[in-house]
Amino acid sequence: MHNNRMTVRDRLVRESLIRVADRSLTGRVNDLKGLLSIARSPVSNPGLRAFLKALKRDIADESGLARLFARVGAATNSRCRRALVGNLVYNWGVLGTRIRESLIRDDRWVPALAVISPTMRCNLVCTGCYSALYTKGGELTDEEVDRILAELRSLGCYFVVVSGGEPYVRKEMWLRLFRKYRDMYFMTYTNATLLDQATVNEIARLGNVAPAISVEGYGEETDARRGKGTYRHIENAMARLRSAGVLFGISVTYTRQNVDLVTTDEFVEHYIDRGAIFAWYFMFMPVGKDPILDMVPTPEQRFECGERISDLRSRHPIFLADFWNDGPAVGGCLAGGRSYLHILNDGRIEPCVFAHFGVDNVRKTSILEATNSRFFRGIRGEFPYNDSGNLMRPCMIVDNPDVLRTLVQRYVVPSGHKHSEDLIHDPDVVEWIDRYAERYRQIVDTVWERCIEDPDHRWYRHGPEYRDLFRFRKSKTEPPVAASAKEETISSG
Repeated sequence: MHNNRMTVRDRLVRESLIRVADRSLTGRVNDLKGLLSIARSPVSNPGLRAFLKALKRDIADESGLARLFARVGAATNSRCRRALVGNLVYNWGVLGTRIRESLIRDDRWVPALAVISPTMRCNLVCTGCYSALYTKGGELTDEEVDRILAELRSLGCYFVVVSGGEPYVRKEMWLRLFRKYRDMYFMTYTNATLLDQATVNEIARLGNVAPAISVEGYGEETDARRGKGTYRHIENAMARLRSAGVLFGISVTYTRQNVDLVTTDEFVEHYIDRGAIFAWYFMFMPVGKDPILDMVPTPEQRFECGERISDLRSRHPIFLADFWNDGPAVGGCLAGGRSYLHILNDGRIEPCVFAHFGVDNVRKTSILEATNSRFFRGIRGEFPYNDSGNLMRPCMIVDNPDVLRTLVQRYVVPSGHKHSEDLIHDPDVVEWIDRYAERYRQIVDTVWERCIEDPDHRWYRHGPEYRDLFRFRKSKTEPPVAASAKEETISSG
């Protein structure tokens, strides 16, 4: 395991950047020029480089990211601003990248972050929740979560997403761990009903936690899915967070029924007015027993949603990201340890929060070993899942469904919960997904072809970044179809 202790130079650079952030994040666009000094740090993370380039452009135009970061400066307290730059930008984006790159070998890969769901308990019962069918027993203990965070940090994974279940049903544990791992940054997906004043005060004092609050629309739409009175709790929690200067945002599940509503200017402005700094959009997925296929947006709706979010992002001072349609922005699917993995309440390790299949358990193996299991190596070996590298259809569940089916069968992968295998075995669901995937391919393939034929486009087919999409295919090895449990994990050496 790598020794991730900061060098003296790391500490000096980090503290220098924090001081720059304090001077730059004042709420005035012109003061943001100081943030560009981050570019003089040893930045090898391509995403961070692209961000700094875009920020420089937007400062000159007083638009886009410049307006967003002016809002961050005006809306957040000093501790939140310092943690954003010190923990997320420097520790994860600079120091963490260096640690991860030092650990990578031809036969070993290292994830950049993890999603942890130590509990699947929740005080709400929401229609179509992807985690509702998981067993609620066998939770990770406080000590196990502590050990997981320590290992992630040693791998350079200074950014952790906390999901569930509802994370704050175990708020005492999380607040203690947020304090212990002050050099890490956490995003918590929450229904907000347990964010009382005392909890908000502690989050504000720590600064390294950004709650993402789940909404379906306004009050009527949110209460319809999450229960009567939920939205009142949400608005009260947002008011507390805003008053305390905490950086927070919203998480939106878009469905066939609400996609038009949640991609309007009025919707975005509504949550900006309540203090949201970011918004994550997640397409409703056909997972679980008897998946509600009528809630999944049509291929046409999904494509239009991506177009709308891109337009909204250019005109409003809020960070908007679509977990599916922004595939080209993040280099495609993040699953299988390529960028992240999901650790469940019973210790099982899944490739992503929507692909409920896993071979390894964190109680029996290390995260590094699980990342390099045959199953996860198989996922990365198929990336980017189609021969044109089309990042506009990045998902191995609904865009390239043969990938998930083949890999689960090849590695005899256990399902995460009863009926999670309906995705690959239920003939009606399989037929529906195949029709969906083919229709979406027809919509976006021609768009993607135009992109990769353009020499000025980021993903130009003869450019190094496009070619790097296929890096895992070069080293892919085909294991036996029925590998033994002992063979499933490849030693990290």
